[in-house]
Amino acid sequence: MMLFSRTLVALIGLLSLLSVLQHWFAVETLAEARGIEVMGAIGSANIRADIGGLFLAIAVFAFIAAGKRSATWLLATWLLPALALLGRLVSLGIDGNAPRVIEPMMVEAIVLTILGVIYFYWRKVPEGL
Repeated sequence: MMLFSRTLVALIGLLSLLSVLQHWFAVETLAEARGIEVMGAIGSANIRADIGGLFLAIAVFAFIAAGKRSATWLLATWLLPALALLGRLVSLGIDGNAPRVIEPMMVEAIVLTILGVIYFYWRKVPEGL
């Protein structure tokens, strides 16, 4: 179970890293997929920094958490998509529901559930094992 949980955390890191590459090197393809209109260099820079940076932090934290089997790093990994989901909930409350709003929330909820279950499992075992 320990190897499986570490692999899942690393897989979340890998998927986040793939998202970083998309946000850094294929910005123009994200307009329709993300519902964001890129307006010039500042728009591209903001997508790379704000969204790509968030995914890069998730990836780095997940890789460290998996490598060290650290519940502390796993909690940091969990916090980032949790805050993103919070932002989506605020948006849902202010703007209401719209097409394709719930899908990314479901993905974030699934990732948070996986990371949360692993966090509580890892807390039962001394760190570093």
